[in-house]
Amino acid sequence: MLKRKKMNKLIILSVFQFGMLWSCHAQHRVDGTIQNCSQEYDSTLRHLVYSNVSRMPEFDKGEIGLLRFFKANFRYPEKQDFFQGSINLVFIVDTNGRVKDGHILKKSNTELTLLDKEALRVLSIMPRWKAGSCEGQKVPVRMFWPVKF
Repeated sequence: MLKRKKMNKLIILSVFQFGMLWSCHAQHRVDGTIQNCSQEYDSTLRHLVYSNVSRMPEFDKGEIGLLRFFKANFRYPEKQDFFQGSINLVFIVDTNGRVKDGHILKKSNTELTLLDKEALRVLSIMPRWKAGSCEGQKVPVRMFWPVKF
């Protein structure tokens, strides 16, 4: 009886793992990009913005280049409102690779700290990115980037 329960658990686990592998395979192409693109209408920008695309936007020289750019341009305010462990930046990389509509996740302009404002300033001076694409066509993509201090 005990041996049979172990065998049943093993079969269930194998089926579950196969299902997970199959679902991951079904969502990705051979080159590792996602087939289905997710989009939503942005009422502020008055057009569609994508959040899940075939090829995500890329900063020149990748994540390391992005971190170097941020570190080189971020000026830690001498007089800060309070210590903040991280800032959750949200922005859109448009079809030309420009960074637009930068804001802090779940904060209004009246709630911004000096650190938030400085992070947004650095975001506003970023050079162009390589635009993201959906099925080979360039599309505007909403990006989320947590910056930790």
